[in-house]
Amino acid sequence: MIRRPEFARIRATLTASAHFHSLEAIDLDRLASLGRLQQVAHGARPPRSANDDSLWVILTGAMRVSSEAPGVKEYVYAVLGPGSFFGLSTAVRRAPLTIEARAFGQTDLAVFSGEGLAELMDDRPMLWRHVSRMLARRLRLALLVLRDNSVAPLPERIARRVLAHALSSDLRNRSEVQVRMTQNDLALMLGASRSKTNAALKVLETRGLLDAGYRGITILDVPRLRSFAGAEVQPF
Repeated sequence: MIRRPEFARIRATLTASAHFHSLEAIDLDRLASLGRLQQVAHGARPPRSANDDSLWVILTGAMRVSSEAPGVKEYVYAVLGPGSFFGLSTAVRRAPLTIEARAFGQTDLAVFSGEGLAELMDDRPMLWRHVSRMLARRLRLALLVLRDNSVAPLPERIARRVLAHALSSDLRNRSEVQVRMTQNDLALMLGASRSKTNAALKVLETRGLLDAGYRGITILDVPRLRSFAGAEVQPF
């Protein structure tokens, strides 16, 4: 089998991803062989046609996923980092992407066509079970976000949200991790004001858990942040 030059990068990202690492080696190989590299400049959308039904996996950088409509306040769902994905539900049902996705910083993506994924899953039916679990986890994640934004104290919500974004890739043997997002986007995701979000971030900084910068938030102590965040933190 002739493999694209980016095969090794895509395979390594899938192996380290919380969402794909449990696949069998043969399925990781075949999935990585389907992927093609897309490079997206800061603020740009991934190149796609009106009927594009692809799945995207972030290799490096980050993707800001939101809803945009004229006259309606923007809602930011997430700023997804390496190992995370978007477009799976539309790829499965062979429909175009309905969310807005723009690169946050220079970003490299692996893109998998809906047609190619369907052929692979028909050839390897056990993959349907894995995809079903991924979609179920995304639904569970949405419910947890709704719960957290309704009842959890703001410092805990920040800890849970930042950790959830970091958990998409392998954190073993890593004490510090940078999560790429602005403080303004974090506030939008949490449904909180910028001033309250900044005050809560300072609480976490004082405890030595986070360091909030202009274009990213650094987790300073992963084990302690896990303890502070509590149970049921699901990876984005």
